[in-house]
Amino acid sequence: MDARYDSFPFQDGQFPPLGAKAYAPVVPTRAMGFTDDEEWEVVGESRYLEGIRRVKEVMDADDEGGTLFAQLIAEPLNEFDRHAVRVDLVWDYQRETCGYLPREQAYRLQPLVVQAADDGLIVLREASLYGGTPDRPNIGVWLSPPPMSSDSQDYADFRAERAADERDDSATAQRADAVAREHREAIVAEQAAPSEKRSLWKRLGF
Repeated sequence: MDARYDSFPFQDGQFPPLGAKAYAPVVPTRAMGFTDDEEWEVVGESRYLEGIRRVKEVMDADDEGGTLFAQLIAEPLNEFDRHAVRVDLVWDYQRETCGYLPREQAYRLQPLVVQAADDGLIVLREASLYGGTPDRPNIGVWLSPPPMSSDSQDYADFRAERAADERDDSATAQRADAVAREHREAIVAEQAAPSEKRSLWKRLGF
């Protein structure tokens, strides 16, 4: 389902709009992260520096020092790359786009982001900002794998079970197709047999 919302509830707040190009979660229920060990570099940050600076200013002014997260959002309607995965910084229910995953990485990961959305999950990773100083005005964004949580572990198990079920369903469907094909071939053979007999008698002159 290609659903879009102006905003949607999440935990005890309201998530801002995902945008017209995005594939939106159908029933947002909880957050999870892909738990591989790679750090991911966000590309295209220079186009979003103003928004990234706003997030950095809010973070620097926060005495409690919370964690900055990045949400991965599939953009199958992106006019430049239908495999695009946008990266939004999420801070206190504020959202700022900071760039995109690199093209090759997005091609590999977008189906997983879409599947998570279909399962009512929001894909998050921890984000770190580098730069933003007088000698280094540009700000880079890196995404770190989140700690393995019960939610993400449960989801990994769920995906594995679903993949096994899909394989079983595929094998069952293939067997059913084979049986149906054999049945059709048997019917055709039965229908052809009398015709062959009549042709033989005709050739013998009867």
